[in-house]
Amino acid sequence: MLIAFNRHKNTIFLLLSLMALSMPLAAQSKMDSLTDDMKTEMFRRLKHFTFGFYVDAYYNGTLKSKNDTSNVVPYSSNCPIQNQIRLNVAALEISYTADWVRGKLAIQFGDAPNLLAAPQAQFIKNLRQANFGFRLSKKIWLDFGFFLNPVGIESSWPVLNYLSTVSVGGYYEPGSVLGVKLTWNASEKFWGGIMLGNPYSLAYAKNTHMAGLMFVYYVPIPGLTINYNNFFGNQALVDAEIDNNILYNNLIVRYNPLDQLFLTGQLDFAAQTNSGMKPDTMKTATMFSGMVEAKYTFLKKYSVSGRYEFFNDYDGFLSEPLFYNNQWRGLNVQGFTVGFEYKPVNIGYIRIEYRHLFAPEGYYVFHGGQSDQLQSVVFTTGVRF
Repeated sequence: MLIAFNRHKNTIFLLLSLMALSMPLAAQSKMDSLTDDMKTEMFRRLKHFTFGFYVDAYYNGTLKSKNDTSNVVPYSSNCPIQNQIRLNVAALEISYTADWVRGKLAIQFGDAPNLLAAPQAQFIKNLRQANFGFRLSKKIWLDFGFFLNPVGIESSWPVLNYLSTVSVGGYYEPGSVLGVKLTWNASEKFWGGIMLGNPYSLAYAKNTHMAGLMFVYYVPIPGLTINYNNFFGNQALVDAEIDNNILYNNLIVRYNPLDQLFLTGQLDFAAQTNSGMKPDTMKTATMFSGMVEAKYTFLKKYSVSGRYEFFNDYDGFLSEPLFYNNQWRGLNVQGFTVGFEYKPVNIGYIRIEYRHLFAPEGYYVFHGGQSDQLQSVVFTTGVRF
């Protein structure tokens, strides 16, 4: 037996050595398996995320502005600094969408967010959106956080507009809302919802009164969308003796009759109690504004756009009252804008547009109170992906 053991001891030693070597190899294989599981789980979760980046630069060349002592173009929601090359927006976006939960975070920097933040809400100027929500049923979502206001089709982000600049009416529309939103997706042709919270904007600032909103979308035929939004609430400060209850109505119609042609019409009407001009400050004040826009795309990378706009806030409850023609009245302007766009790539654009705003003769609201007209040539370029 001993002879047999000696004869095979080399073989036995080799087998034992291989077994010993296989133990760390097996452990390494198990560790790789755990790492792969972690990677698989990470990728599974990341598939619900969408990451975005947006940056826009501009030059707003204001014509006949040599006597203007201010470098800020009035009633601007973006491109606000004249005769300088500036950064409009630099933003990061993160979205999460799963079957029963969703969320959105958008952080922004640049001239546009700095301009649109009210002095008492500066802490929120770099936050464009921050919200999350849960699906309550197949067609109903409940969201919480900081939301864009549904009123108005124009955005302070030029990339989302036909034209980079925003109308005067868009400048005075209600701003973002911190609160809760309930959305009902009834069908592909009809959806809507309600919101409740605190509004943040230039026109309304922030107060401790809650505001309500409603939004409704209807698609009667392919290519045609009818959208009604409203905003209502008490705009007075919490310790004010008189309430300023507002109802802001916003109607938007969008029509796409051809693949290359896009048409948009918008009409705003607002009424606010106890906001009349002196001597009858207890009367209900009203405001009308609107615009029509058209965009035509040709040769895939080129497009032309045009817009006519008007804004009439007779009692000045949204705009600042000014002395004109021996009386005080609110802002009254109209104007038109034409623009050309070139898209060298799908995620980028280069635009140039001419804008002309004019008030009644002698109603000096532009160029630091020196003129009743404003003419600008605006150049913008950006990428978003």
